[in-house]
Amino acid sequence: MQQQQGGLSQLLTTLDAGNVGSAPPTPDPLPCKLKAIQPPCYVDWKFTRQHSSGSNLGGSNAYQKRGVSTSSSGEGSFVYRGIRANPPEITKRGMTRGNYAQLHRKAWLEVSDKHHRYGKNLRMYYKHWEALGHPFHMFFDWLDSKGEATGNPLPNLPEIPRPVLDSDTVLYITNPETTASYALDIIVDPANGTGIIIDQNGNPVSTGKEGWIFILRDHVLYGSRKVTAPGSTPEVSNSASPAGEATSKSRFHHSSFFGGKAVASAGIFLTNEQGRLTRMYPHSGHYRPGEAHMQRALFFFQQHGVELSTFSVDMQQIFKVCRKLSPKGGDDNAKSEKGKNKENDATIDNGKHQQANGQVKHAPPPQNMKKSKKTDCLHLMGGLEVACFLAHKAIMIKFGVFHQIHKIRRIPKESRSSVSVIISVVNN
Repeated sequence: MQQQQGGLSQLLTTLDAGNVGSAPPTPDPLPCKLKAIQPPCYVDWKFTRQHSSGSNLGGSNAYQKRGVSTSSSGEGSFVYRGIRANPPEITKRGMTRGNYAQLHRKAWLEVSDKHHRYGKNLRMYYKHWEALGHPFHMFFDWLDSKGEATGNPLPNLPEIPRPVLDSDTVLYITNPETTASYALDIIVDPANGTGIIIDQNGNPVSTGKEGWIFILRDHVLYGSRKVTAPGSTPEVSNSASPAGEATSKSRFHHSSFFGGKAVASAGIFLTNEQGRLTRMYPHSGHYRPGEAHMQRALFFFQQHGVELSTFSVDMQQIFKVCRKLSPKGGDDNAKSEKGKNKENDATIDNGKHQQANGQVKHAPPPQNMKKSKKTDCLHLMGGLEVACFLAHKAIMIKFGVFHQIHKIRRIPKESRSSVSVIISVVNN
């Protein structure tokens, strides 16, 4: 209780130090983003995604995990529990070694499929399977084999024709030697502390404006160009993707490096023509990196001697920056949509639905509107400033500062002007 009561005062003595337990130095008048301030201590946040109650069936039997409940008489009856109740085992591998970033549940169909067909296409068929009442009780049995064995044709949706579904696959690497060929190294320019990323042949990696995807696992950085369409030719730069051909037959995503296993961090990095690191984006649709993932990546570069103030980091996800909506069909659709919004009592702004009574509710974007790309809504900050922000936030969490702030916010407005009332609420 004493530690919680003194949390705010202890925080003031530790923020400047950036390291819990060290002696408080003389206050530094310089802002955090200046190079004179040392990067704060890395705080290891164990990050695990919270699943629904259906996924926490550790004490249940195998039938319950697969969605089969047994009655008192021992007879089994199928009860559908959804994909959240059946996470693939491969997504949990490696977590004991510090790799806590698991694949997002939307990618579980893709990693569970033996052909690793593109997850977005599989989800379309999965929703159709749910609408049919879960025939054969197993999604992939219905999708590939059992229906055809009984004389029924294979499922074929007009939105995603069957040939498109079967040909659009994602590369999942299971050979450790192939994965090792994507490993990258970092050298530091002693003149200014910039990090130069080099490939297996010792050549600087020039990513171009689109950047390379990367994952961090077991203190090793792996990177390559992202292939978003089968048969497409990646952007040409000074260095080629290791162990890859000029034209790929499969997509290459973040999950490709280790076949869907858990990693420490994932994202995109950008380098200039000399291979110098300029930007880092925590963007990954498969791993959905958060604050802990970003902190591990920054700590990795700091441990290699890279000056964090020499590159920028996108913070739109951390700061909850809402992406703008853009028309799917051009300016004409934008004008028509704007006219429709004026006629209605409600207005749509970046995915929020504001009713006439002033209440704001989240609503899906209109059919002819879509969210802008993440790279079009960047919120860049210096890497050193981001490291300070994340470390200081971890310190405030440790001392219960946010818990005390939430207590103060629950005090009625008419009583907040009294300091004694605020202190008594915080202390209790």
